[in-house]
Amino acid sequence: MSALIRTTELGLASAIKTLRPFPAVACRLIALINNERADFREISQVLAVDAAFSSQVLRLANSALLGSRCEVTSILHALAVIGVGRVRDIVVTVALKNYVGQADNALLHRCWRHNLATALWCEMLAEDCNIDKPLGYTAGILHDIGRIALLMLFPTDYAAFLDRAPAGDLDQLKAERALYGADHCQIGHNLSVAWNFPPVLGETILHHHGEITRETPRIRLLVRAACTAADMSGFYTAGRDREWEPARIDGLLPPGSQARPKYEDLQHEVARKLNQTECSLS
Repeated sequence: MSALIRTTELGLASAIKTLRPFPAVACRLIALINNERADFREISQVLAVDAAFSSQVLRLANSALLGSRCEVTSILHALAVIGVGRVRDIVVTVALKNYVGQADNALLHRCWRHNLATALWCEMLAEDCNIDKPLGYTAGILHDIGRIALLMLFPTDYAAFLDRAPAGDLDQLKAERALYGADHCQIGHNLSVAWNFPPVLGETILHHHGEITRETPRIRLLVRAACTAADMSGFYTAGRDREWEPARIDGLLPPGSQARPKYEDLQHEVARKLNQTECSLS
C-alpha cells in the first residue's frame, strides 16, 4: 500500500476532507507528549484551553480504571501522579469518544468499543513486545480510525458492507478499495497525517493488517495481536462472532522467555476495564 494517497486519488473516500477534524486539543497533546522534552506546565496549559475536555480527562483519571490512591485535582496533578504517558492515553480516549459521539449508529458504537478493547489488550500485552504501554494503548485505540471515518461518511452503505464483509482481512481491504477507492487502513493513515499524529502511529494504522515478517516492527505485532484478541473477545466490528482461540494471539506475538498470564484472565480484565471506561465517559 502506498505510504500516502492524495485525497484526490481516494475515489469515494476523498469525502474524508469533509469530516470534522479530530479534537484540536488531542492532536496538540499527542504531538506535544510525543516530544520527550515536553514540559508539564505546557501540557497543562494546552488542556486548560478546553475546560469541558479537561473536566472529562480528570473524571477518567479519577475513575477506578486507573486505581489512583488519591484524588486527582488538576491536570498538573494528574501528570505528576499517573505520568505523561497515561495522561496521553486518557486524552486520546476522551477525544475518540467525543469524536464518535453518542453513536446512534450501532456499528459506529461497536467500532468504538473494538478500538477501546484493542487499546486495553495492547496495554496488557505490551511487555511481551517490549513496547511502552502508553504508546501501545494509543496505537490500539487509534488503529481503526479509518473504519470510523467510513462509518461516518457512508453510515448505511458501509454498515451493510461490514455485515456481509469477507472473512479474511486482506479480502476485506480489497473489497473496500473496490467500493470506495481506498481501504480503511489507507484512509486512517491519511487522517493521521492530516491531524499531525506522530509517524509511528500513522505507520501502525496503515499496516495493522499487513503481512507479518521478521522485519515487522513490534508495535505492529502488538496492535495486530491485540486487534485479534479484541475480535475473539466479542469486541469486533465486521462479520460475526469469532471462536476463542488463544493460540492465535501467541502466533502473532514475539517468542517470549517468560510465562504469560492466562489469556482468559486478561479477557475478563479487558471487559472489566472497558465497562469502567464507558461508565466514566457517560
